[in-house]
Amino acid sequence: MTHVNKLIGKNLKLARIKKEWSQAELAHKLDVEQSYISRIESGLVAASCERIYEMIHLLDCESTDIFPLAQSAKTKFSS
Repeated sequence: MTHVNKLIGKNLKLARIKKEWSQAELAHKLDVEQSYISRIESGLVAASCERIYEMIHLLDCESTDIFPLAQSAKTKFSS
């Protein structure tokens, strides 16, 4: 699990809570298992870009609400 996955997951969770949806509700709308949403939100799995943009659309938020700023994301290229 990477730092970026954790940040994206946390931001998706915040957007979902702001919408007042449960993980099960979001999972139903995406036609996936609730456990998959849980693993994304906890940073255990990386969702595809397409899946993340589906969530952004459903949660009625901006991509900037979900994707961390490059400067704040720790990657193997960060110093």
